[in-house]
Amino acid sequence: MTQVATDSFAAAWALYTQGQVVQAEHAFTKLAEEHPAWGEALHMRGVCLLQLKQHGAALPALQAAAQHTPQDPSVHSNLGLVLRALKRHAESLAAYDKALQLKPDFAQAWANRGNALRDMGQGDEAISSYQQALQCQPQYAQALHGLGLAYGDVKRWPQSLAAFDAALLQKPDYAVAYMDRGNTLRELDRVPEALQSYERSLQLNPQSAQAWSNRGVVLKRLGRMEDAAASYERAIALDAGFVDAMVNYATLLKDMMRLSAAVAMNGRALGIDPDNSGAHLNLAICHLVAGAWSQGWPHYEWRWKTDQLKDGVRTFAQPQWRGEPLEGKTILLHAEQGLGDTLQFCRFAQTLAVRGARVLLEVQAPLVGLLAPLPGVHTLLARGEPLPAFDVHCPLLSVPLALGLTLENMAPVHAYLRADPVAERAWALKAGSDTALRVGVVWSGRPEHKNDHNRSIPFAEFQRIFRSGQRYHCLQKEFRAADLPALTARSDVAVWDTQLQSFSDTAALIAAMDLVVSVDTSVAHLAAAMGKPVWLLLPFSPDWRWVVGRDDSPWYPRIRLFRQPDTGQWAPVLAHLHQALGLFTRSQET
Repeated sequence: MTQVATDSFAAAWALYTQGQVVQAEHAFTKLAEEHPAWGEALHMRGVCLLQLKQHGAALPALQAAAQHTPQDPSVHSNLGLVLRALKRHAESLAAYDKALQLKPDFAQAWANRGNALRDMGQGDEAISSYQQALQCQPQYAQALHGLGLAYGDVKRWPQSLAAFDAALLQKPDYAVAYMDRGNTLRELDRVPEALQSYERSLQLNPQSAQAWSNRGVVLKRLGRMEDAAASYERAIALDAGFVDAMVNYATLLKDMMRLSAAVAMNGRALGIDPDNSGAHLNLAICHLVAGAWSQGWPHYEWRWKTDQLKDGVRTFAQPQWRGEPLEGKTILLHAEQGLGDTLQFCRFAQTLAVRGARVLLEVQAPLVGLLAPLPGVHTLLARGEPLPAFDVHCPLLSVPLALGLTLENMAPVHAYLRADPVAERAWALKAGSDTALRVGVVWSGRPEHKNDHNRSIPFAEFQRIFRSGQRYHCLQKEFRAADLPALTARSDVAVWDTQLQSFSDTAALIAAMDLVVSVDTSVAHLAAAMGKPVWLLLPFSPDWRWVVGRDDSPWYPRIRLFRQPDTGQWAPVLAHLHQALGLFTRSQET
C-alpha cells in the first residue's frame, strides 16, 4: 500500500474518531474505490454506513471486507450488526459465530450474538451468550443490560432485575437500562418503583419517547390518569409516528370515558399503521361501550391479531359463517375467551336454530353440565372432543357481527339457562327455609384477570352493603387472604366454597336466591342468564358490553347496573347498594 493511501486512511480515521462520520464515509469510499481489495478501507466504509443507518449500502461493503480480510473477527461482528439491522437474523447469527471462531474471547461478539438470538425468540440461548460475554468481560454494562432483557423474554423477572441493577452499577448514567429496569419492576407489580426508574431514565434522557410512554403506563396503574395523559402527549410530541404510545393513550382516554377523544386517537394511530390490531380493538371497545354496535363489531374482529388472543385462533377447513342463510346447514359455534363470555353469547345457539341451522356448540369443559339443556343446541361438546361434521363455523363473539346485531334490532331475551331441578332442591334445603331475604354475593374475581384491580372490591369495604335481617350467601369459590378476617367474623354470610364443585352447583345455589349482587364476573352472567334479579357493580370504565349512560342492560332484562362515578370510587356505589337493599323485597321479583 502506498504512503499516500496510508496517509489518506489515517486522515479518514481521524475524521471518524472526531465524530465526523459523513466526511469519514466519503473518504473511506474514495479509498475503497481506488483500492477495491483493501479490506480495512471496505470495513471502515461499512462501519460508517452502519452508523449512518444506511444498512443496504453497508452490507456489500462489509461482505467485501469479509472476503478480503476473512481472518478479522471485527469485520464479521460488524457484518452481523448490519444483517441484524436488515432483519436477516440467521445470517447475522452465523456472522457472529464466525467472529467467535476467530476470537473466542470476543465479548462484544458474544453480546451481539445474544441480541440476534433474542430477535429469533431464543431467550434461553441468548442468556447463555450474554453470560459468555460476561465471562470475557465481567463489567460489560451492555452485556448485563442484554442479559436483563433476555431474562425478561423468558419471564424470569427477579433475575432480569438483578442484571439491570448490575448494569447500572457499572454505568450509572445508562438511561435505557433504567427504562428497561422499570419495565421489569412493572412486571413484578412493583409499580411505584417502576415509576422511579422511568423518571430516572428521563432525567438522563428527557428526549426518550419510549420512556415517556412507559411512564404513562405506570401512572395509569397508579390511578394518576391526568399525569398519564400528559406523559403520553409528551411521548407523541417527541415522536409523531409513535403508534404504540397513541394506542396506549387511546386506551387511557377510553378508561377516562373520554370516548370521542379515544376514537380520534385510535384513528390517528390507524392513519399511520392501518393494520394495528390494538388500535382496531380499542376502536371496537369505544364504539361498543357507546352503543354504536354496527361500528364496533367489524373492528372487534381484529381481536384475533392481538398478542392476547392470536394464539387462540381456530383454523378449520370449513369457512367462517358471516351471515349467509343457514337453512339445512350444520354450524359449529365455538367458545372463546372467558367463561362469562360463553355464558353470555351461548344464547345465540337458539337464534341460529330458529334460522334452520343444526347447531353444534363447543364450550369449556366446566360448562358442559350446566349448558346441557340449552335451547337450540343439537350437540354440546367440551373443547378438545372430536368434532362431528359441520358446514360452517363461528367463534361465539363473532355471531353478533354476522347477525348485524344493534341496540335497535336486539330481540328481548328471556332466561335461557336453568339449574338442574334435583340439585336446585338440594341447594334450596342447604340455603335454609327462614323468611329472611336471601342475597347471593360476589365481591372479587380471579386475581390474574387483567382488569381485576378495577373490578374487585376488598370484602372489608364490600360488607358495607349488608343490612340486618337479610341472609347473604357467598357465590364465589376462592377468597383472598386479606378478606378472610372480615369474612369469618360475620355470622350472616354463608360460605359454600368447598361445596361448590361445579357451575351446576353454583347455578343451583343461585336458584335459591332472591337477588344476586356481584362485581363483573362469570357468576353475574350466570345469574342474569337464569333470569335472576342481578345488581352489578361496575367500575367507572366498564367492560364494553355494559353500554354507558344506562342502569339496565340490553343483554339481560333483570339486571341493574351500579356504576362508579369516577375511577376507583366504590364508596358511593356501596352506599347506594346498601340503601337499595333496604327497599328490595321479594315482590320486586315478579
